[in-house]
Amino acid sequence: MAFGQSSHLGVSLFEDTHSTGGVPGYSAEELEVIIRLIYRQVLGNTYVMENERLTVPESQFKRSEISVREFICLVAKSELYSSRFFSNCPRYRAIELNFRHLLGRASLN
Repeated sequence: MAFGQSSHLGVSLFEDTHSTGGVPGYSAEELEVIIRLIYRQVLGNTYVMENERLTVPESQFKRSEISVREFICLVAKSELYSSRFFSNCPRYRAIELNFRHLLGRASLN
C-alpha cells in the first residue's frame, strides 16, 4: 500500500510489519496506567470522561488482541479526537496538534 508523500517520512518501512499484540506480562492496573497515558498523550492532556472512553479498543488492548501502536491509531482516528481537534480548529492548527499528539513534537515548518 503506497502512502504517497508520506513514504518519504519512513512510513513505508512499517507498512508490512505485523503486530504481536499488546504488552504481555503486565497486570490489569499497569494496563490501565498505559491506557491513561495514551489518552493523555494523544488527546493532549485533556480529561477523558468515562462515557467518552473507547471501550472496545481498550478491551482488545487489555486482551492483547491489538498492539499499543494499533490502540494509539484507533484513539487518533476516533470521533472523540476528531471532534476535539479537527472540527473545532483551523486546518493548520489541527495539523500542528496532530504532530504534537502523535509524534510528540512540533512540526518543523
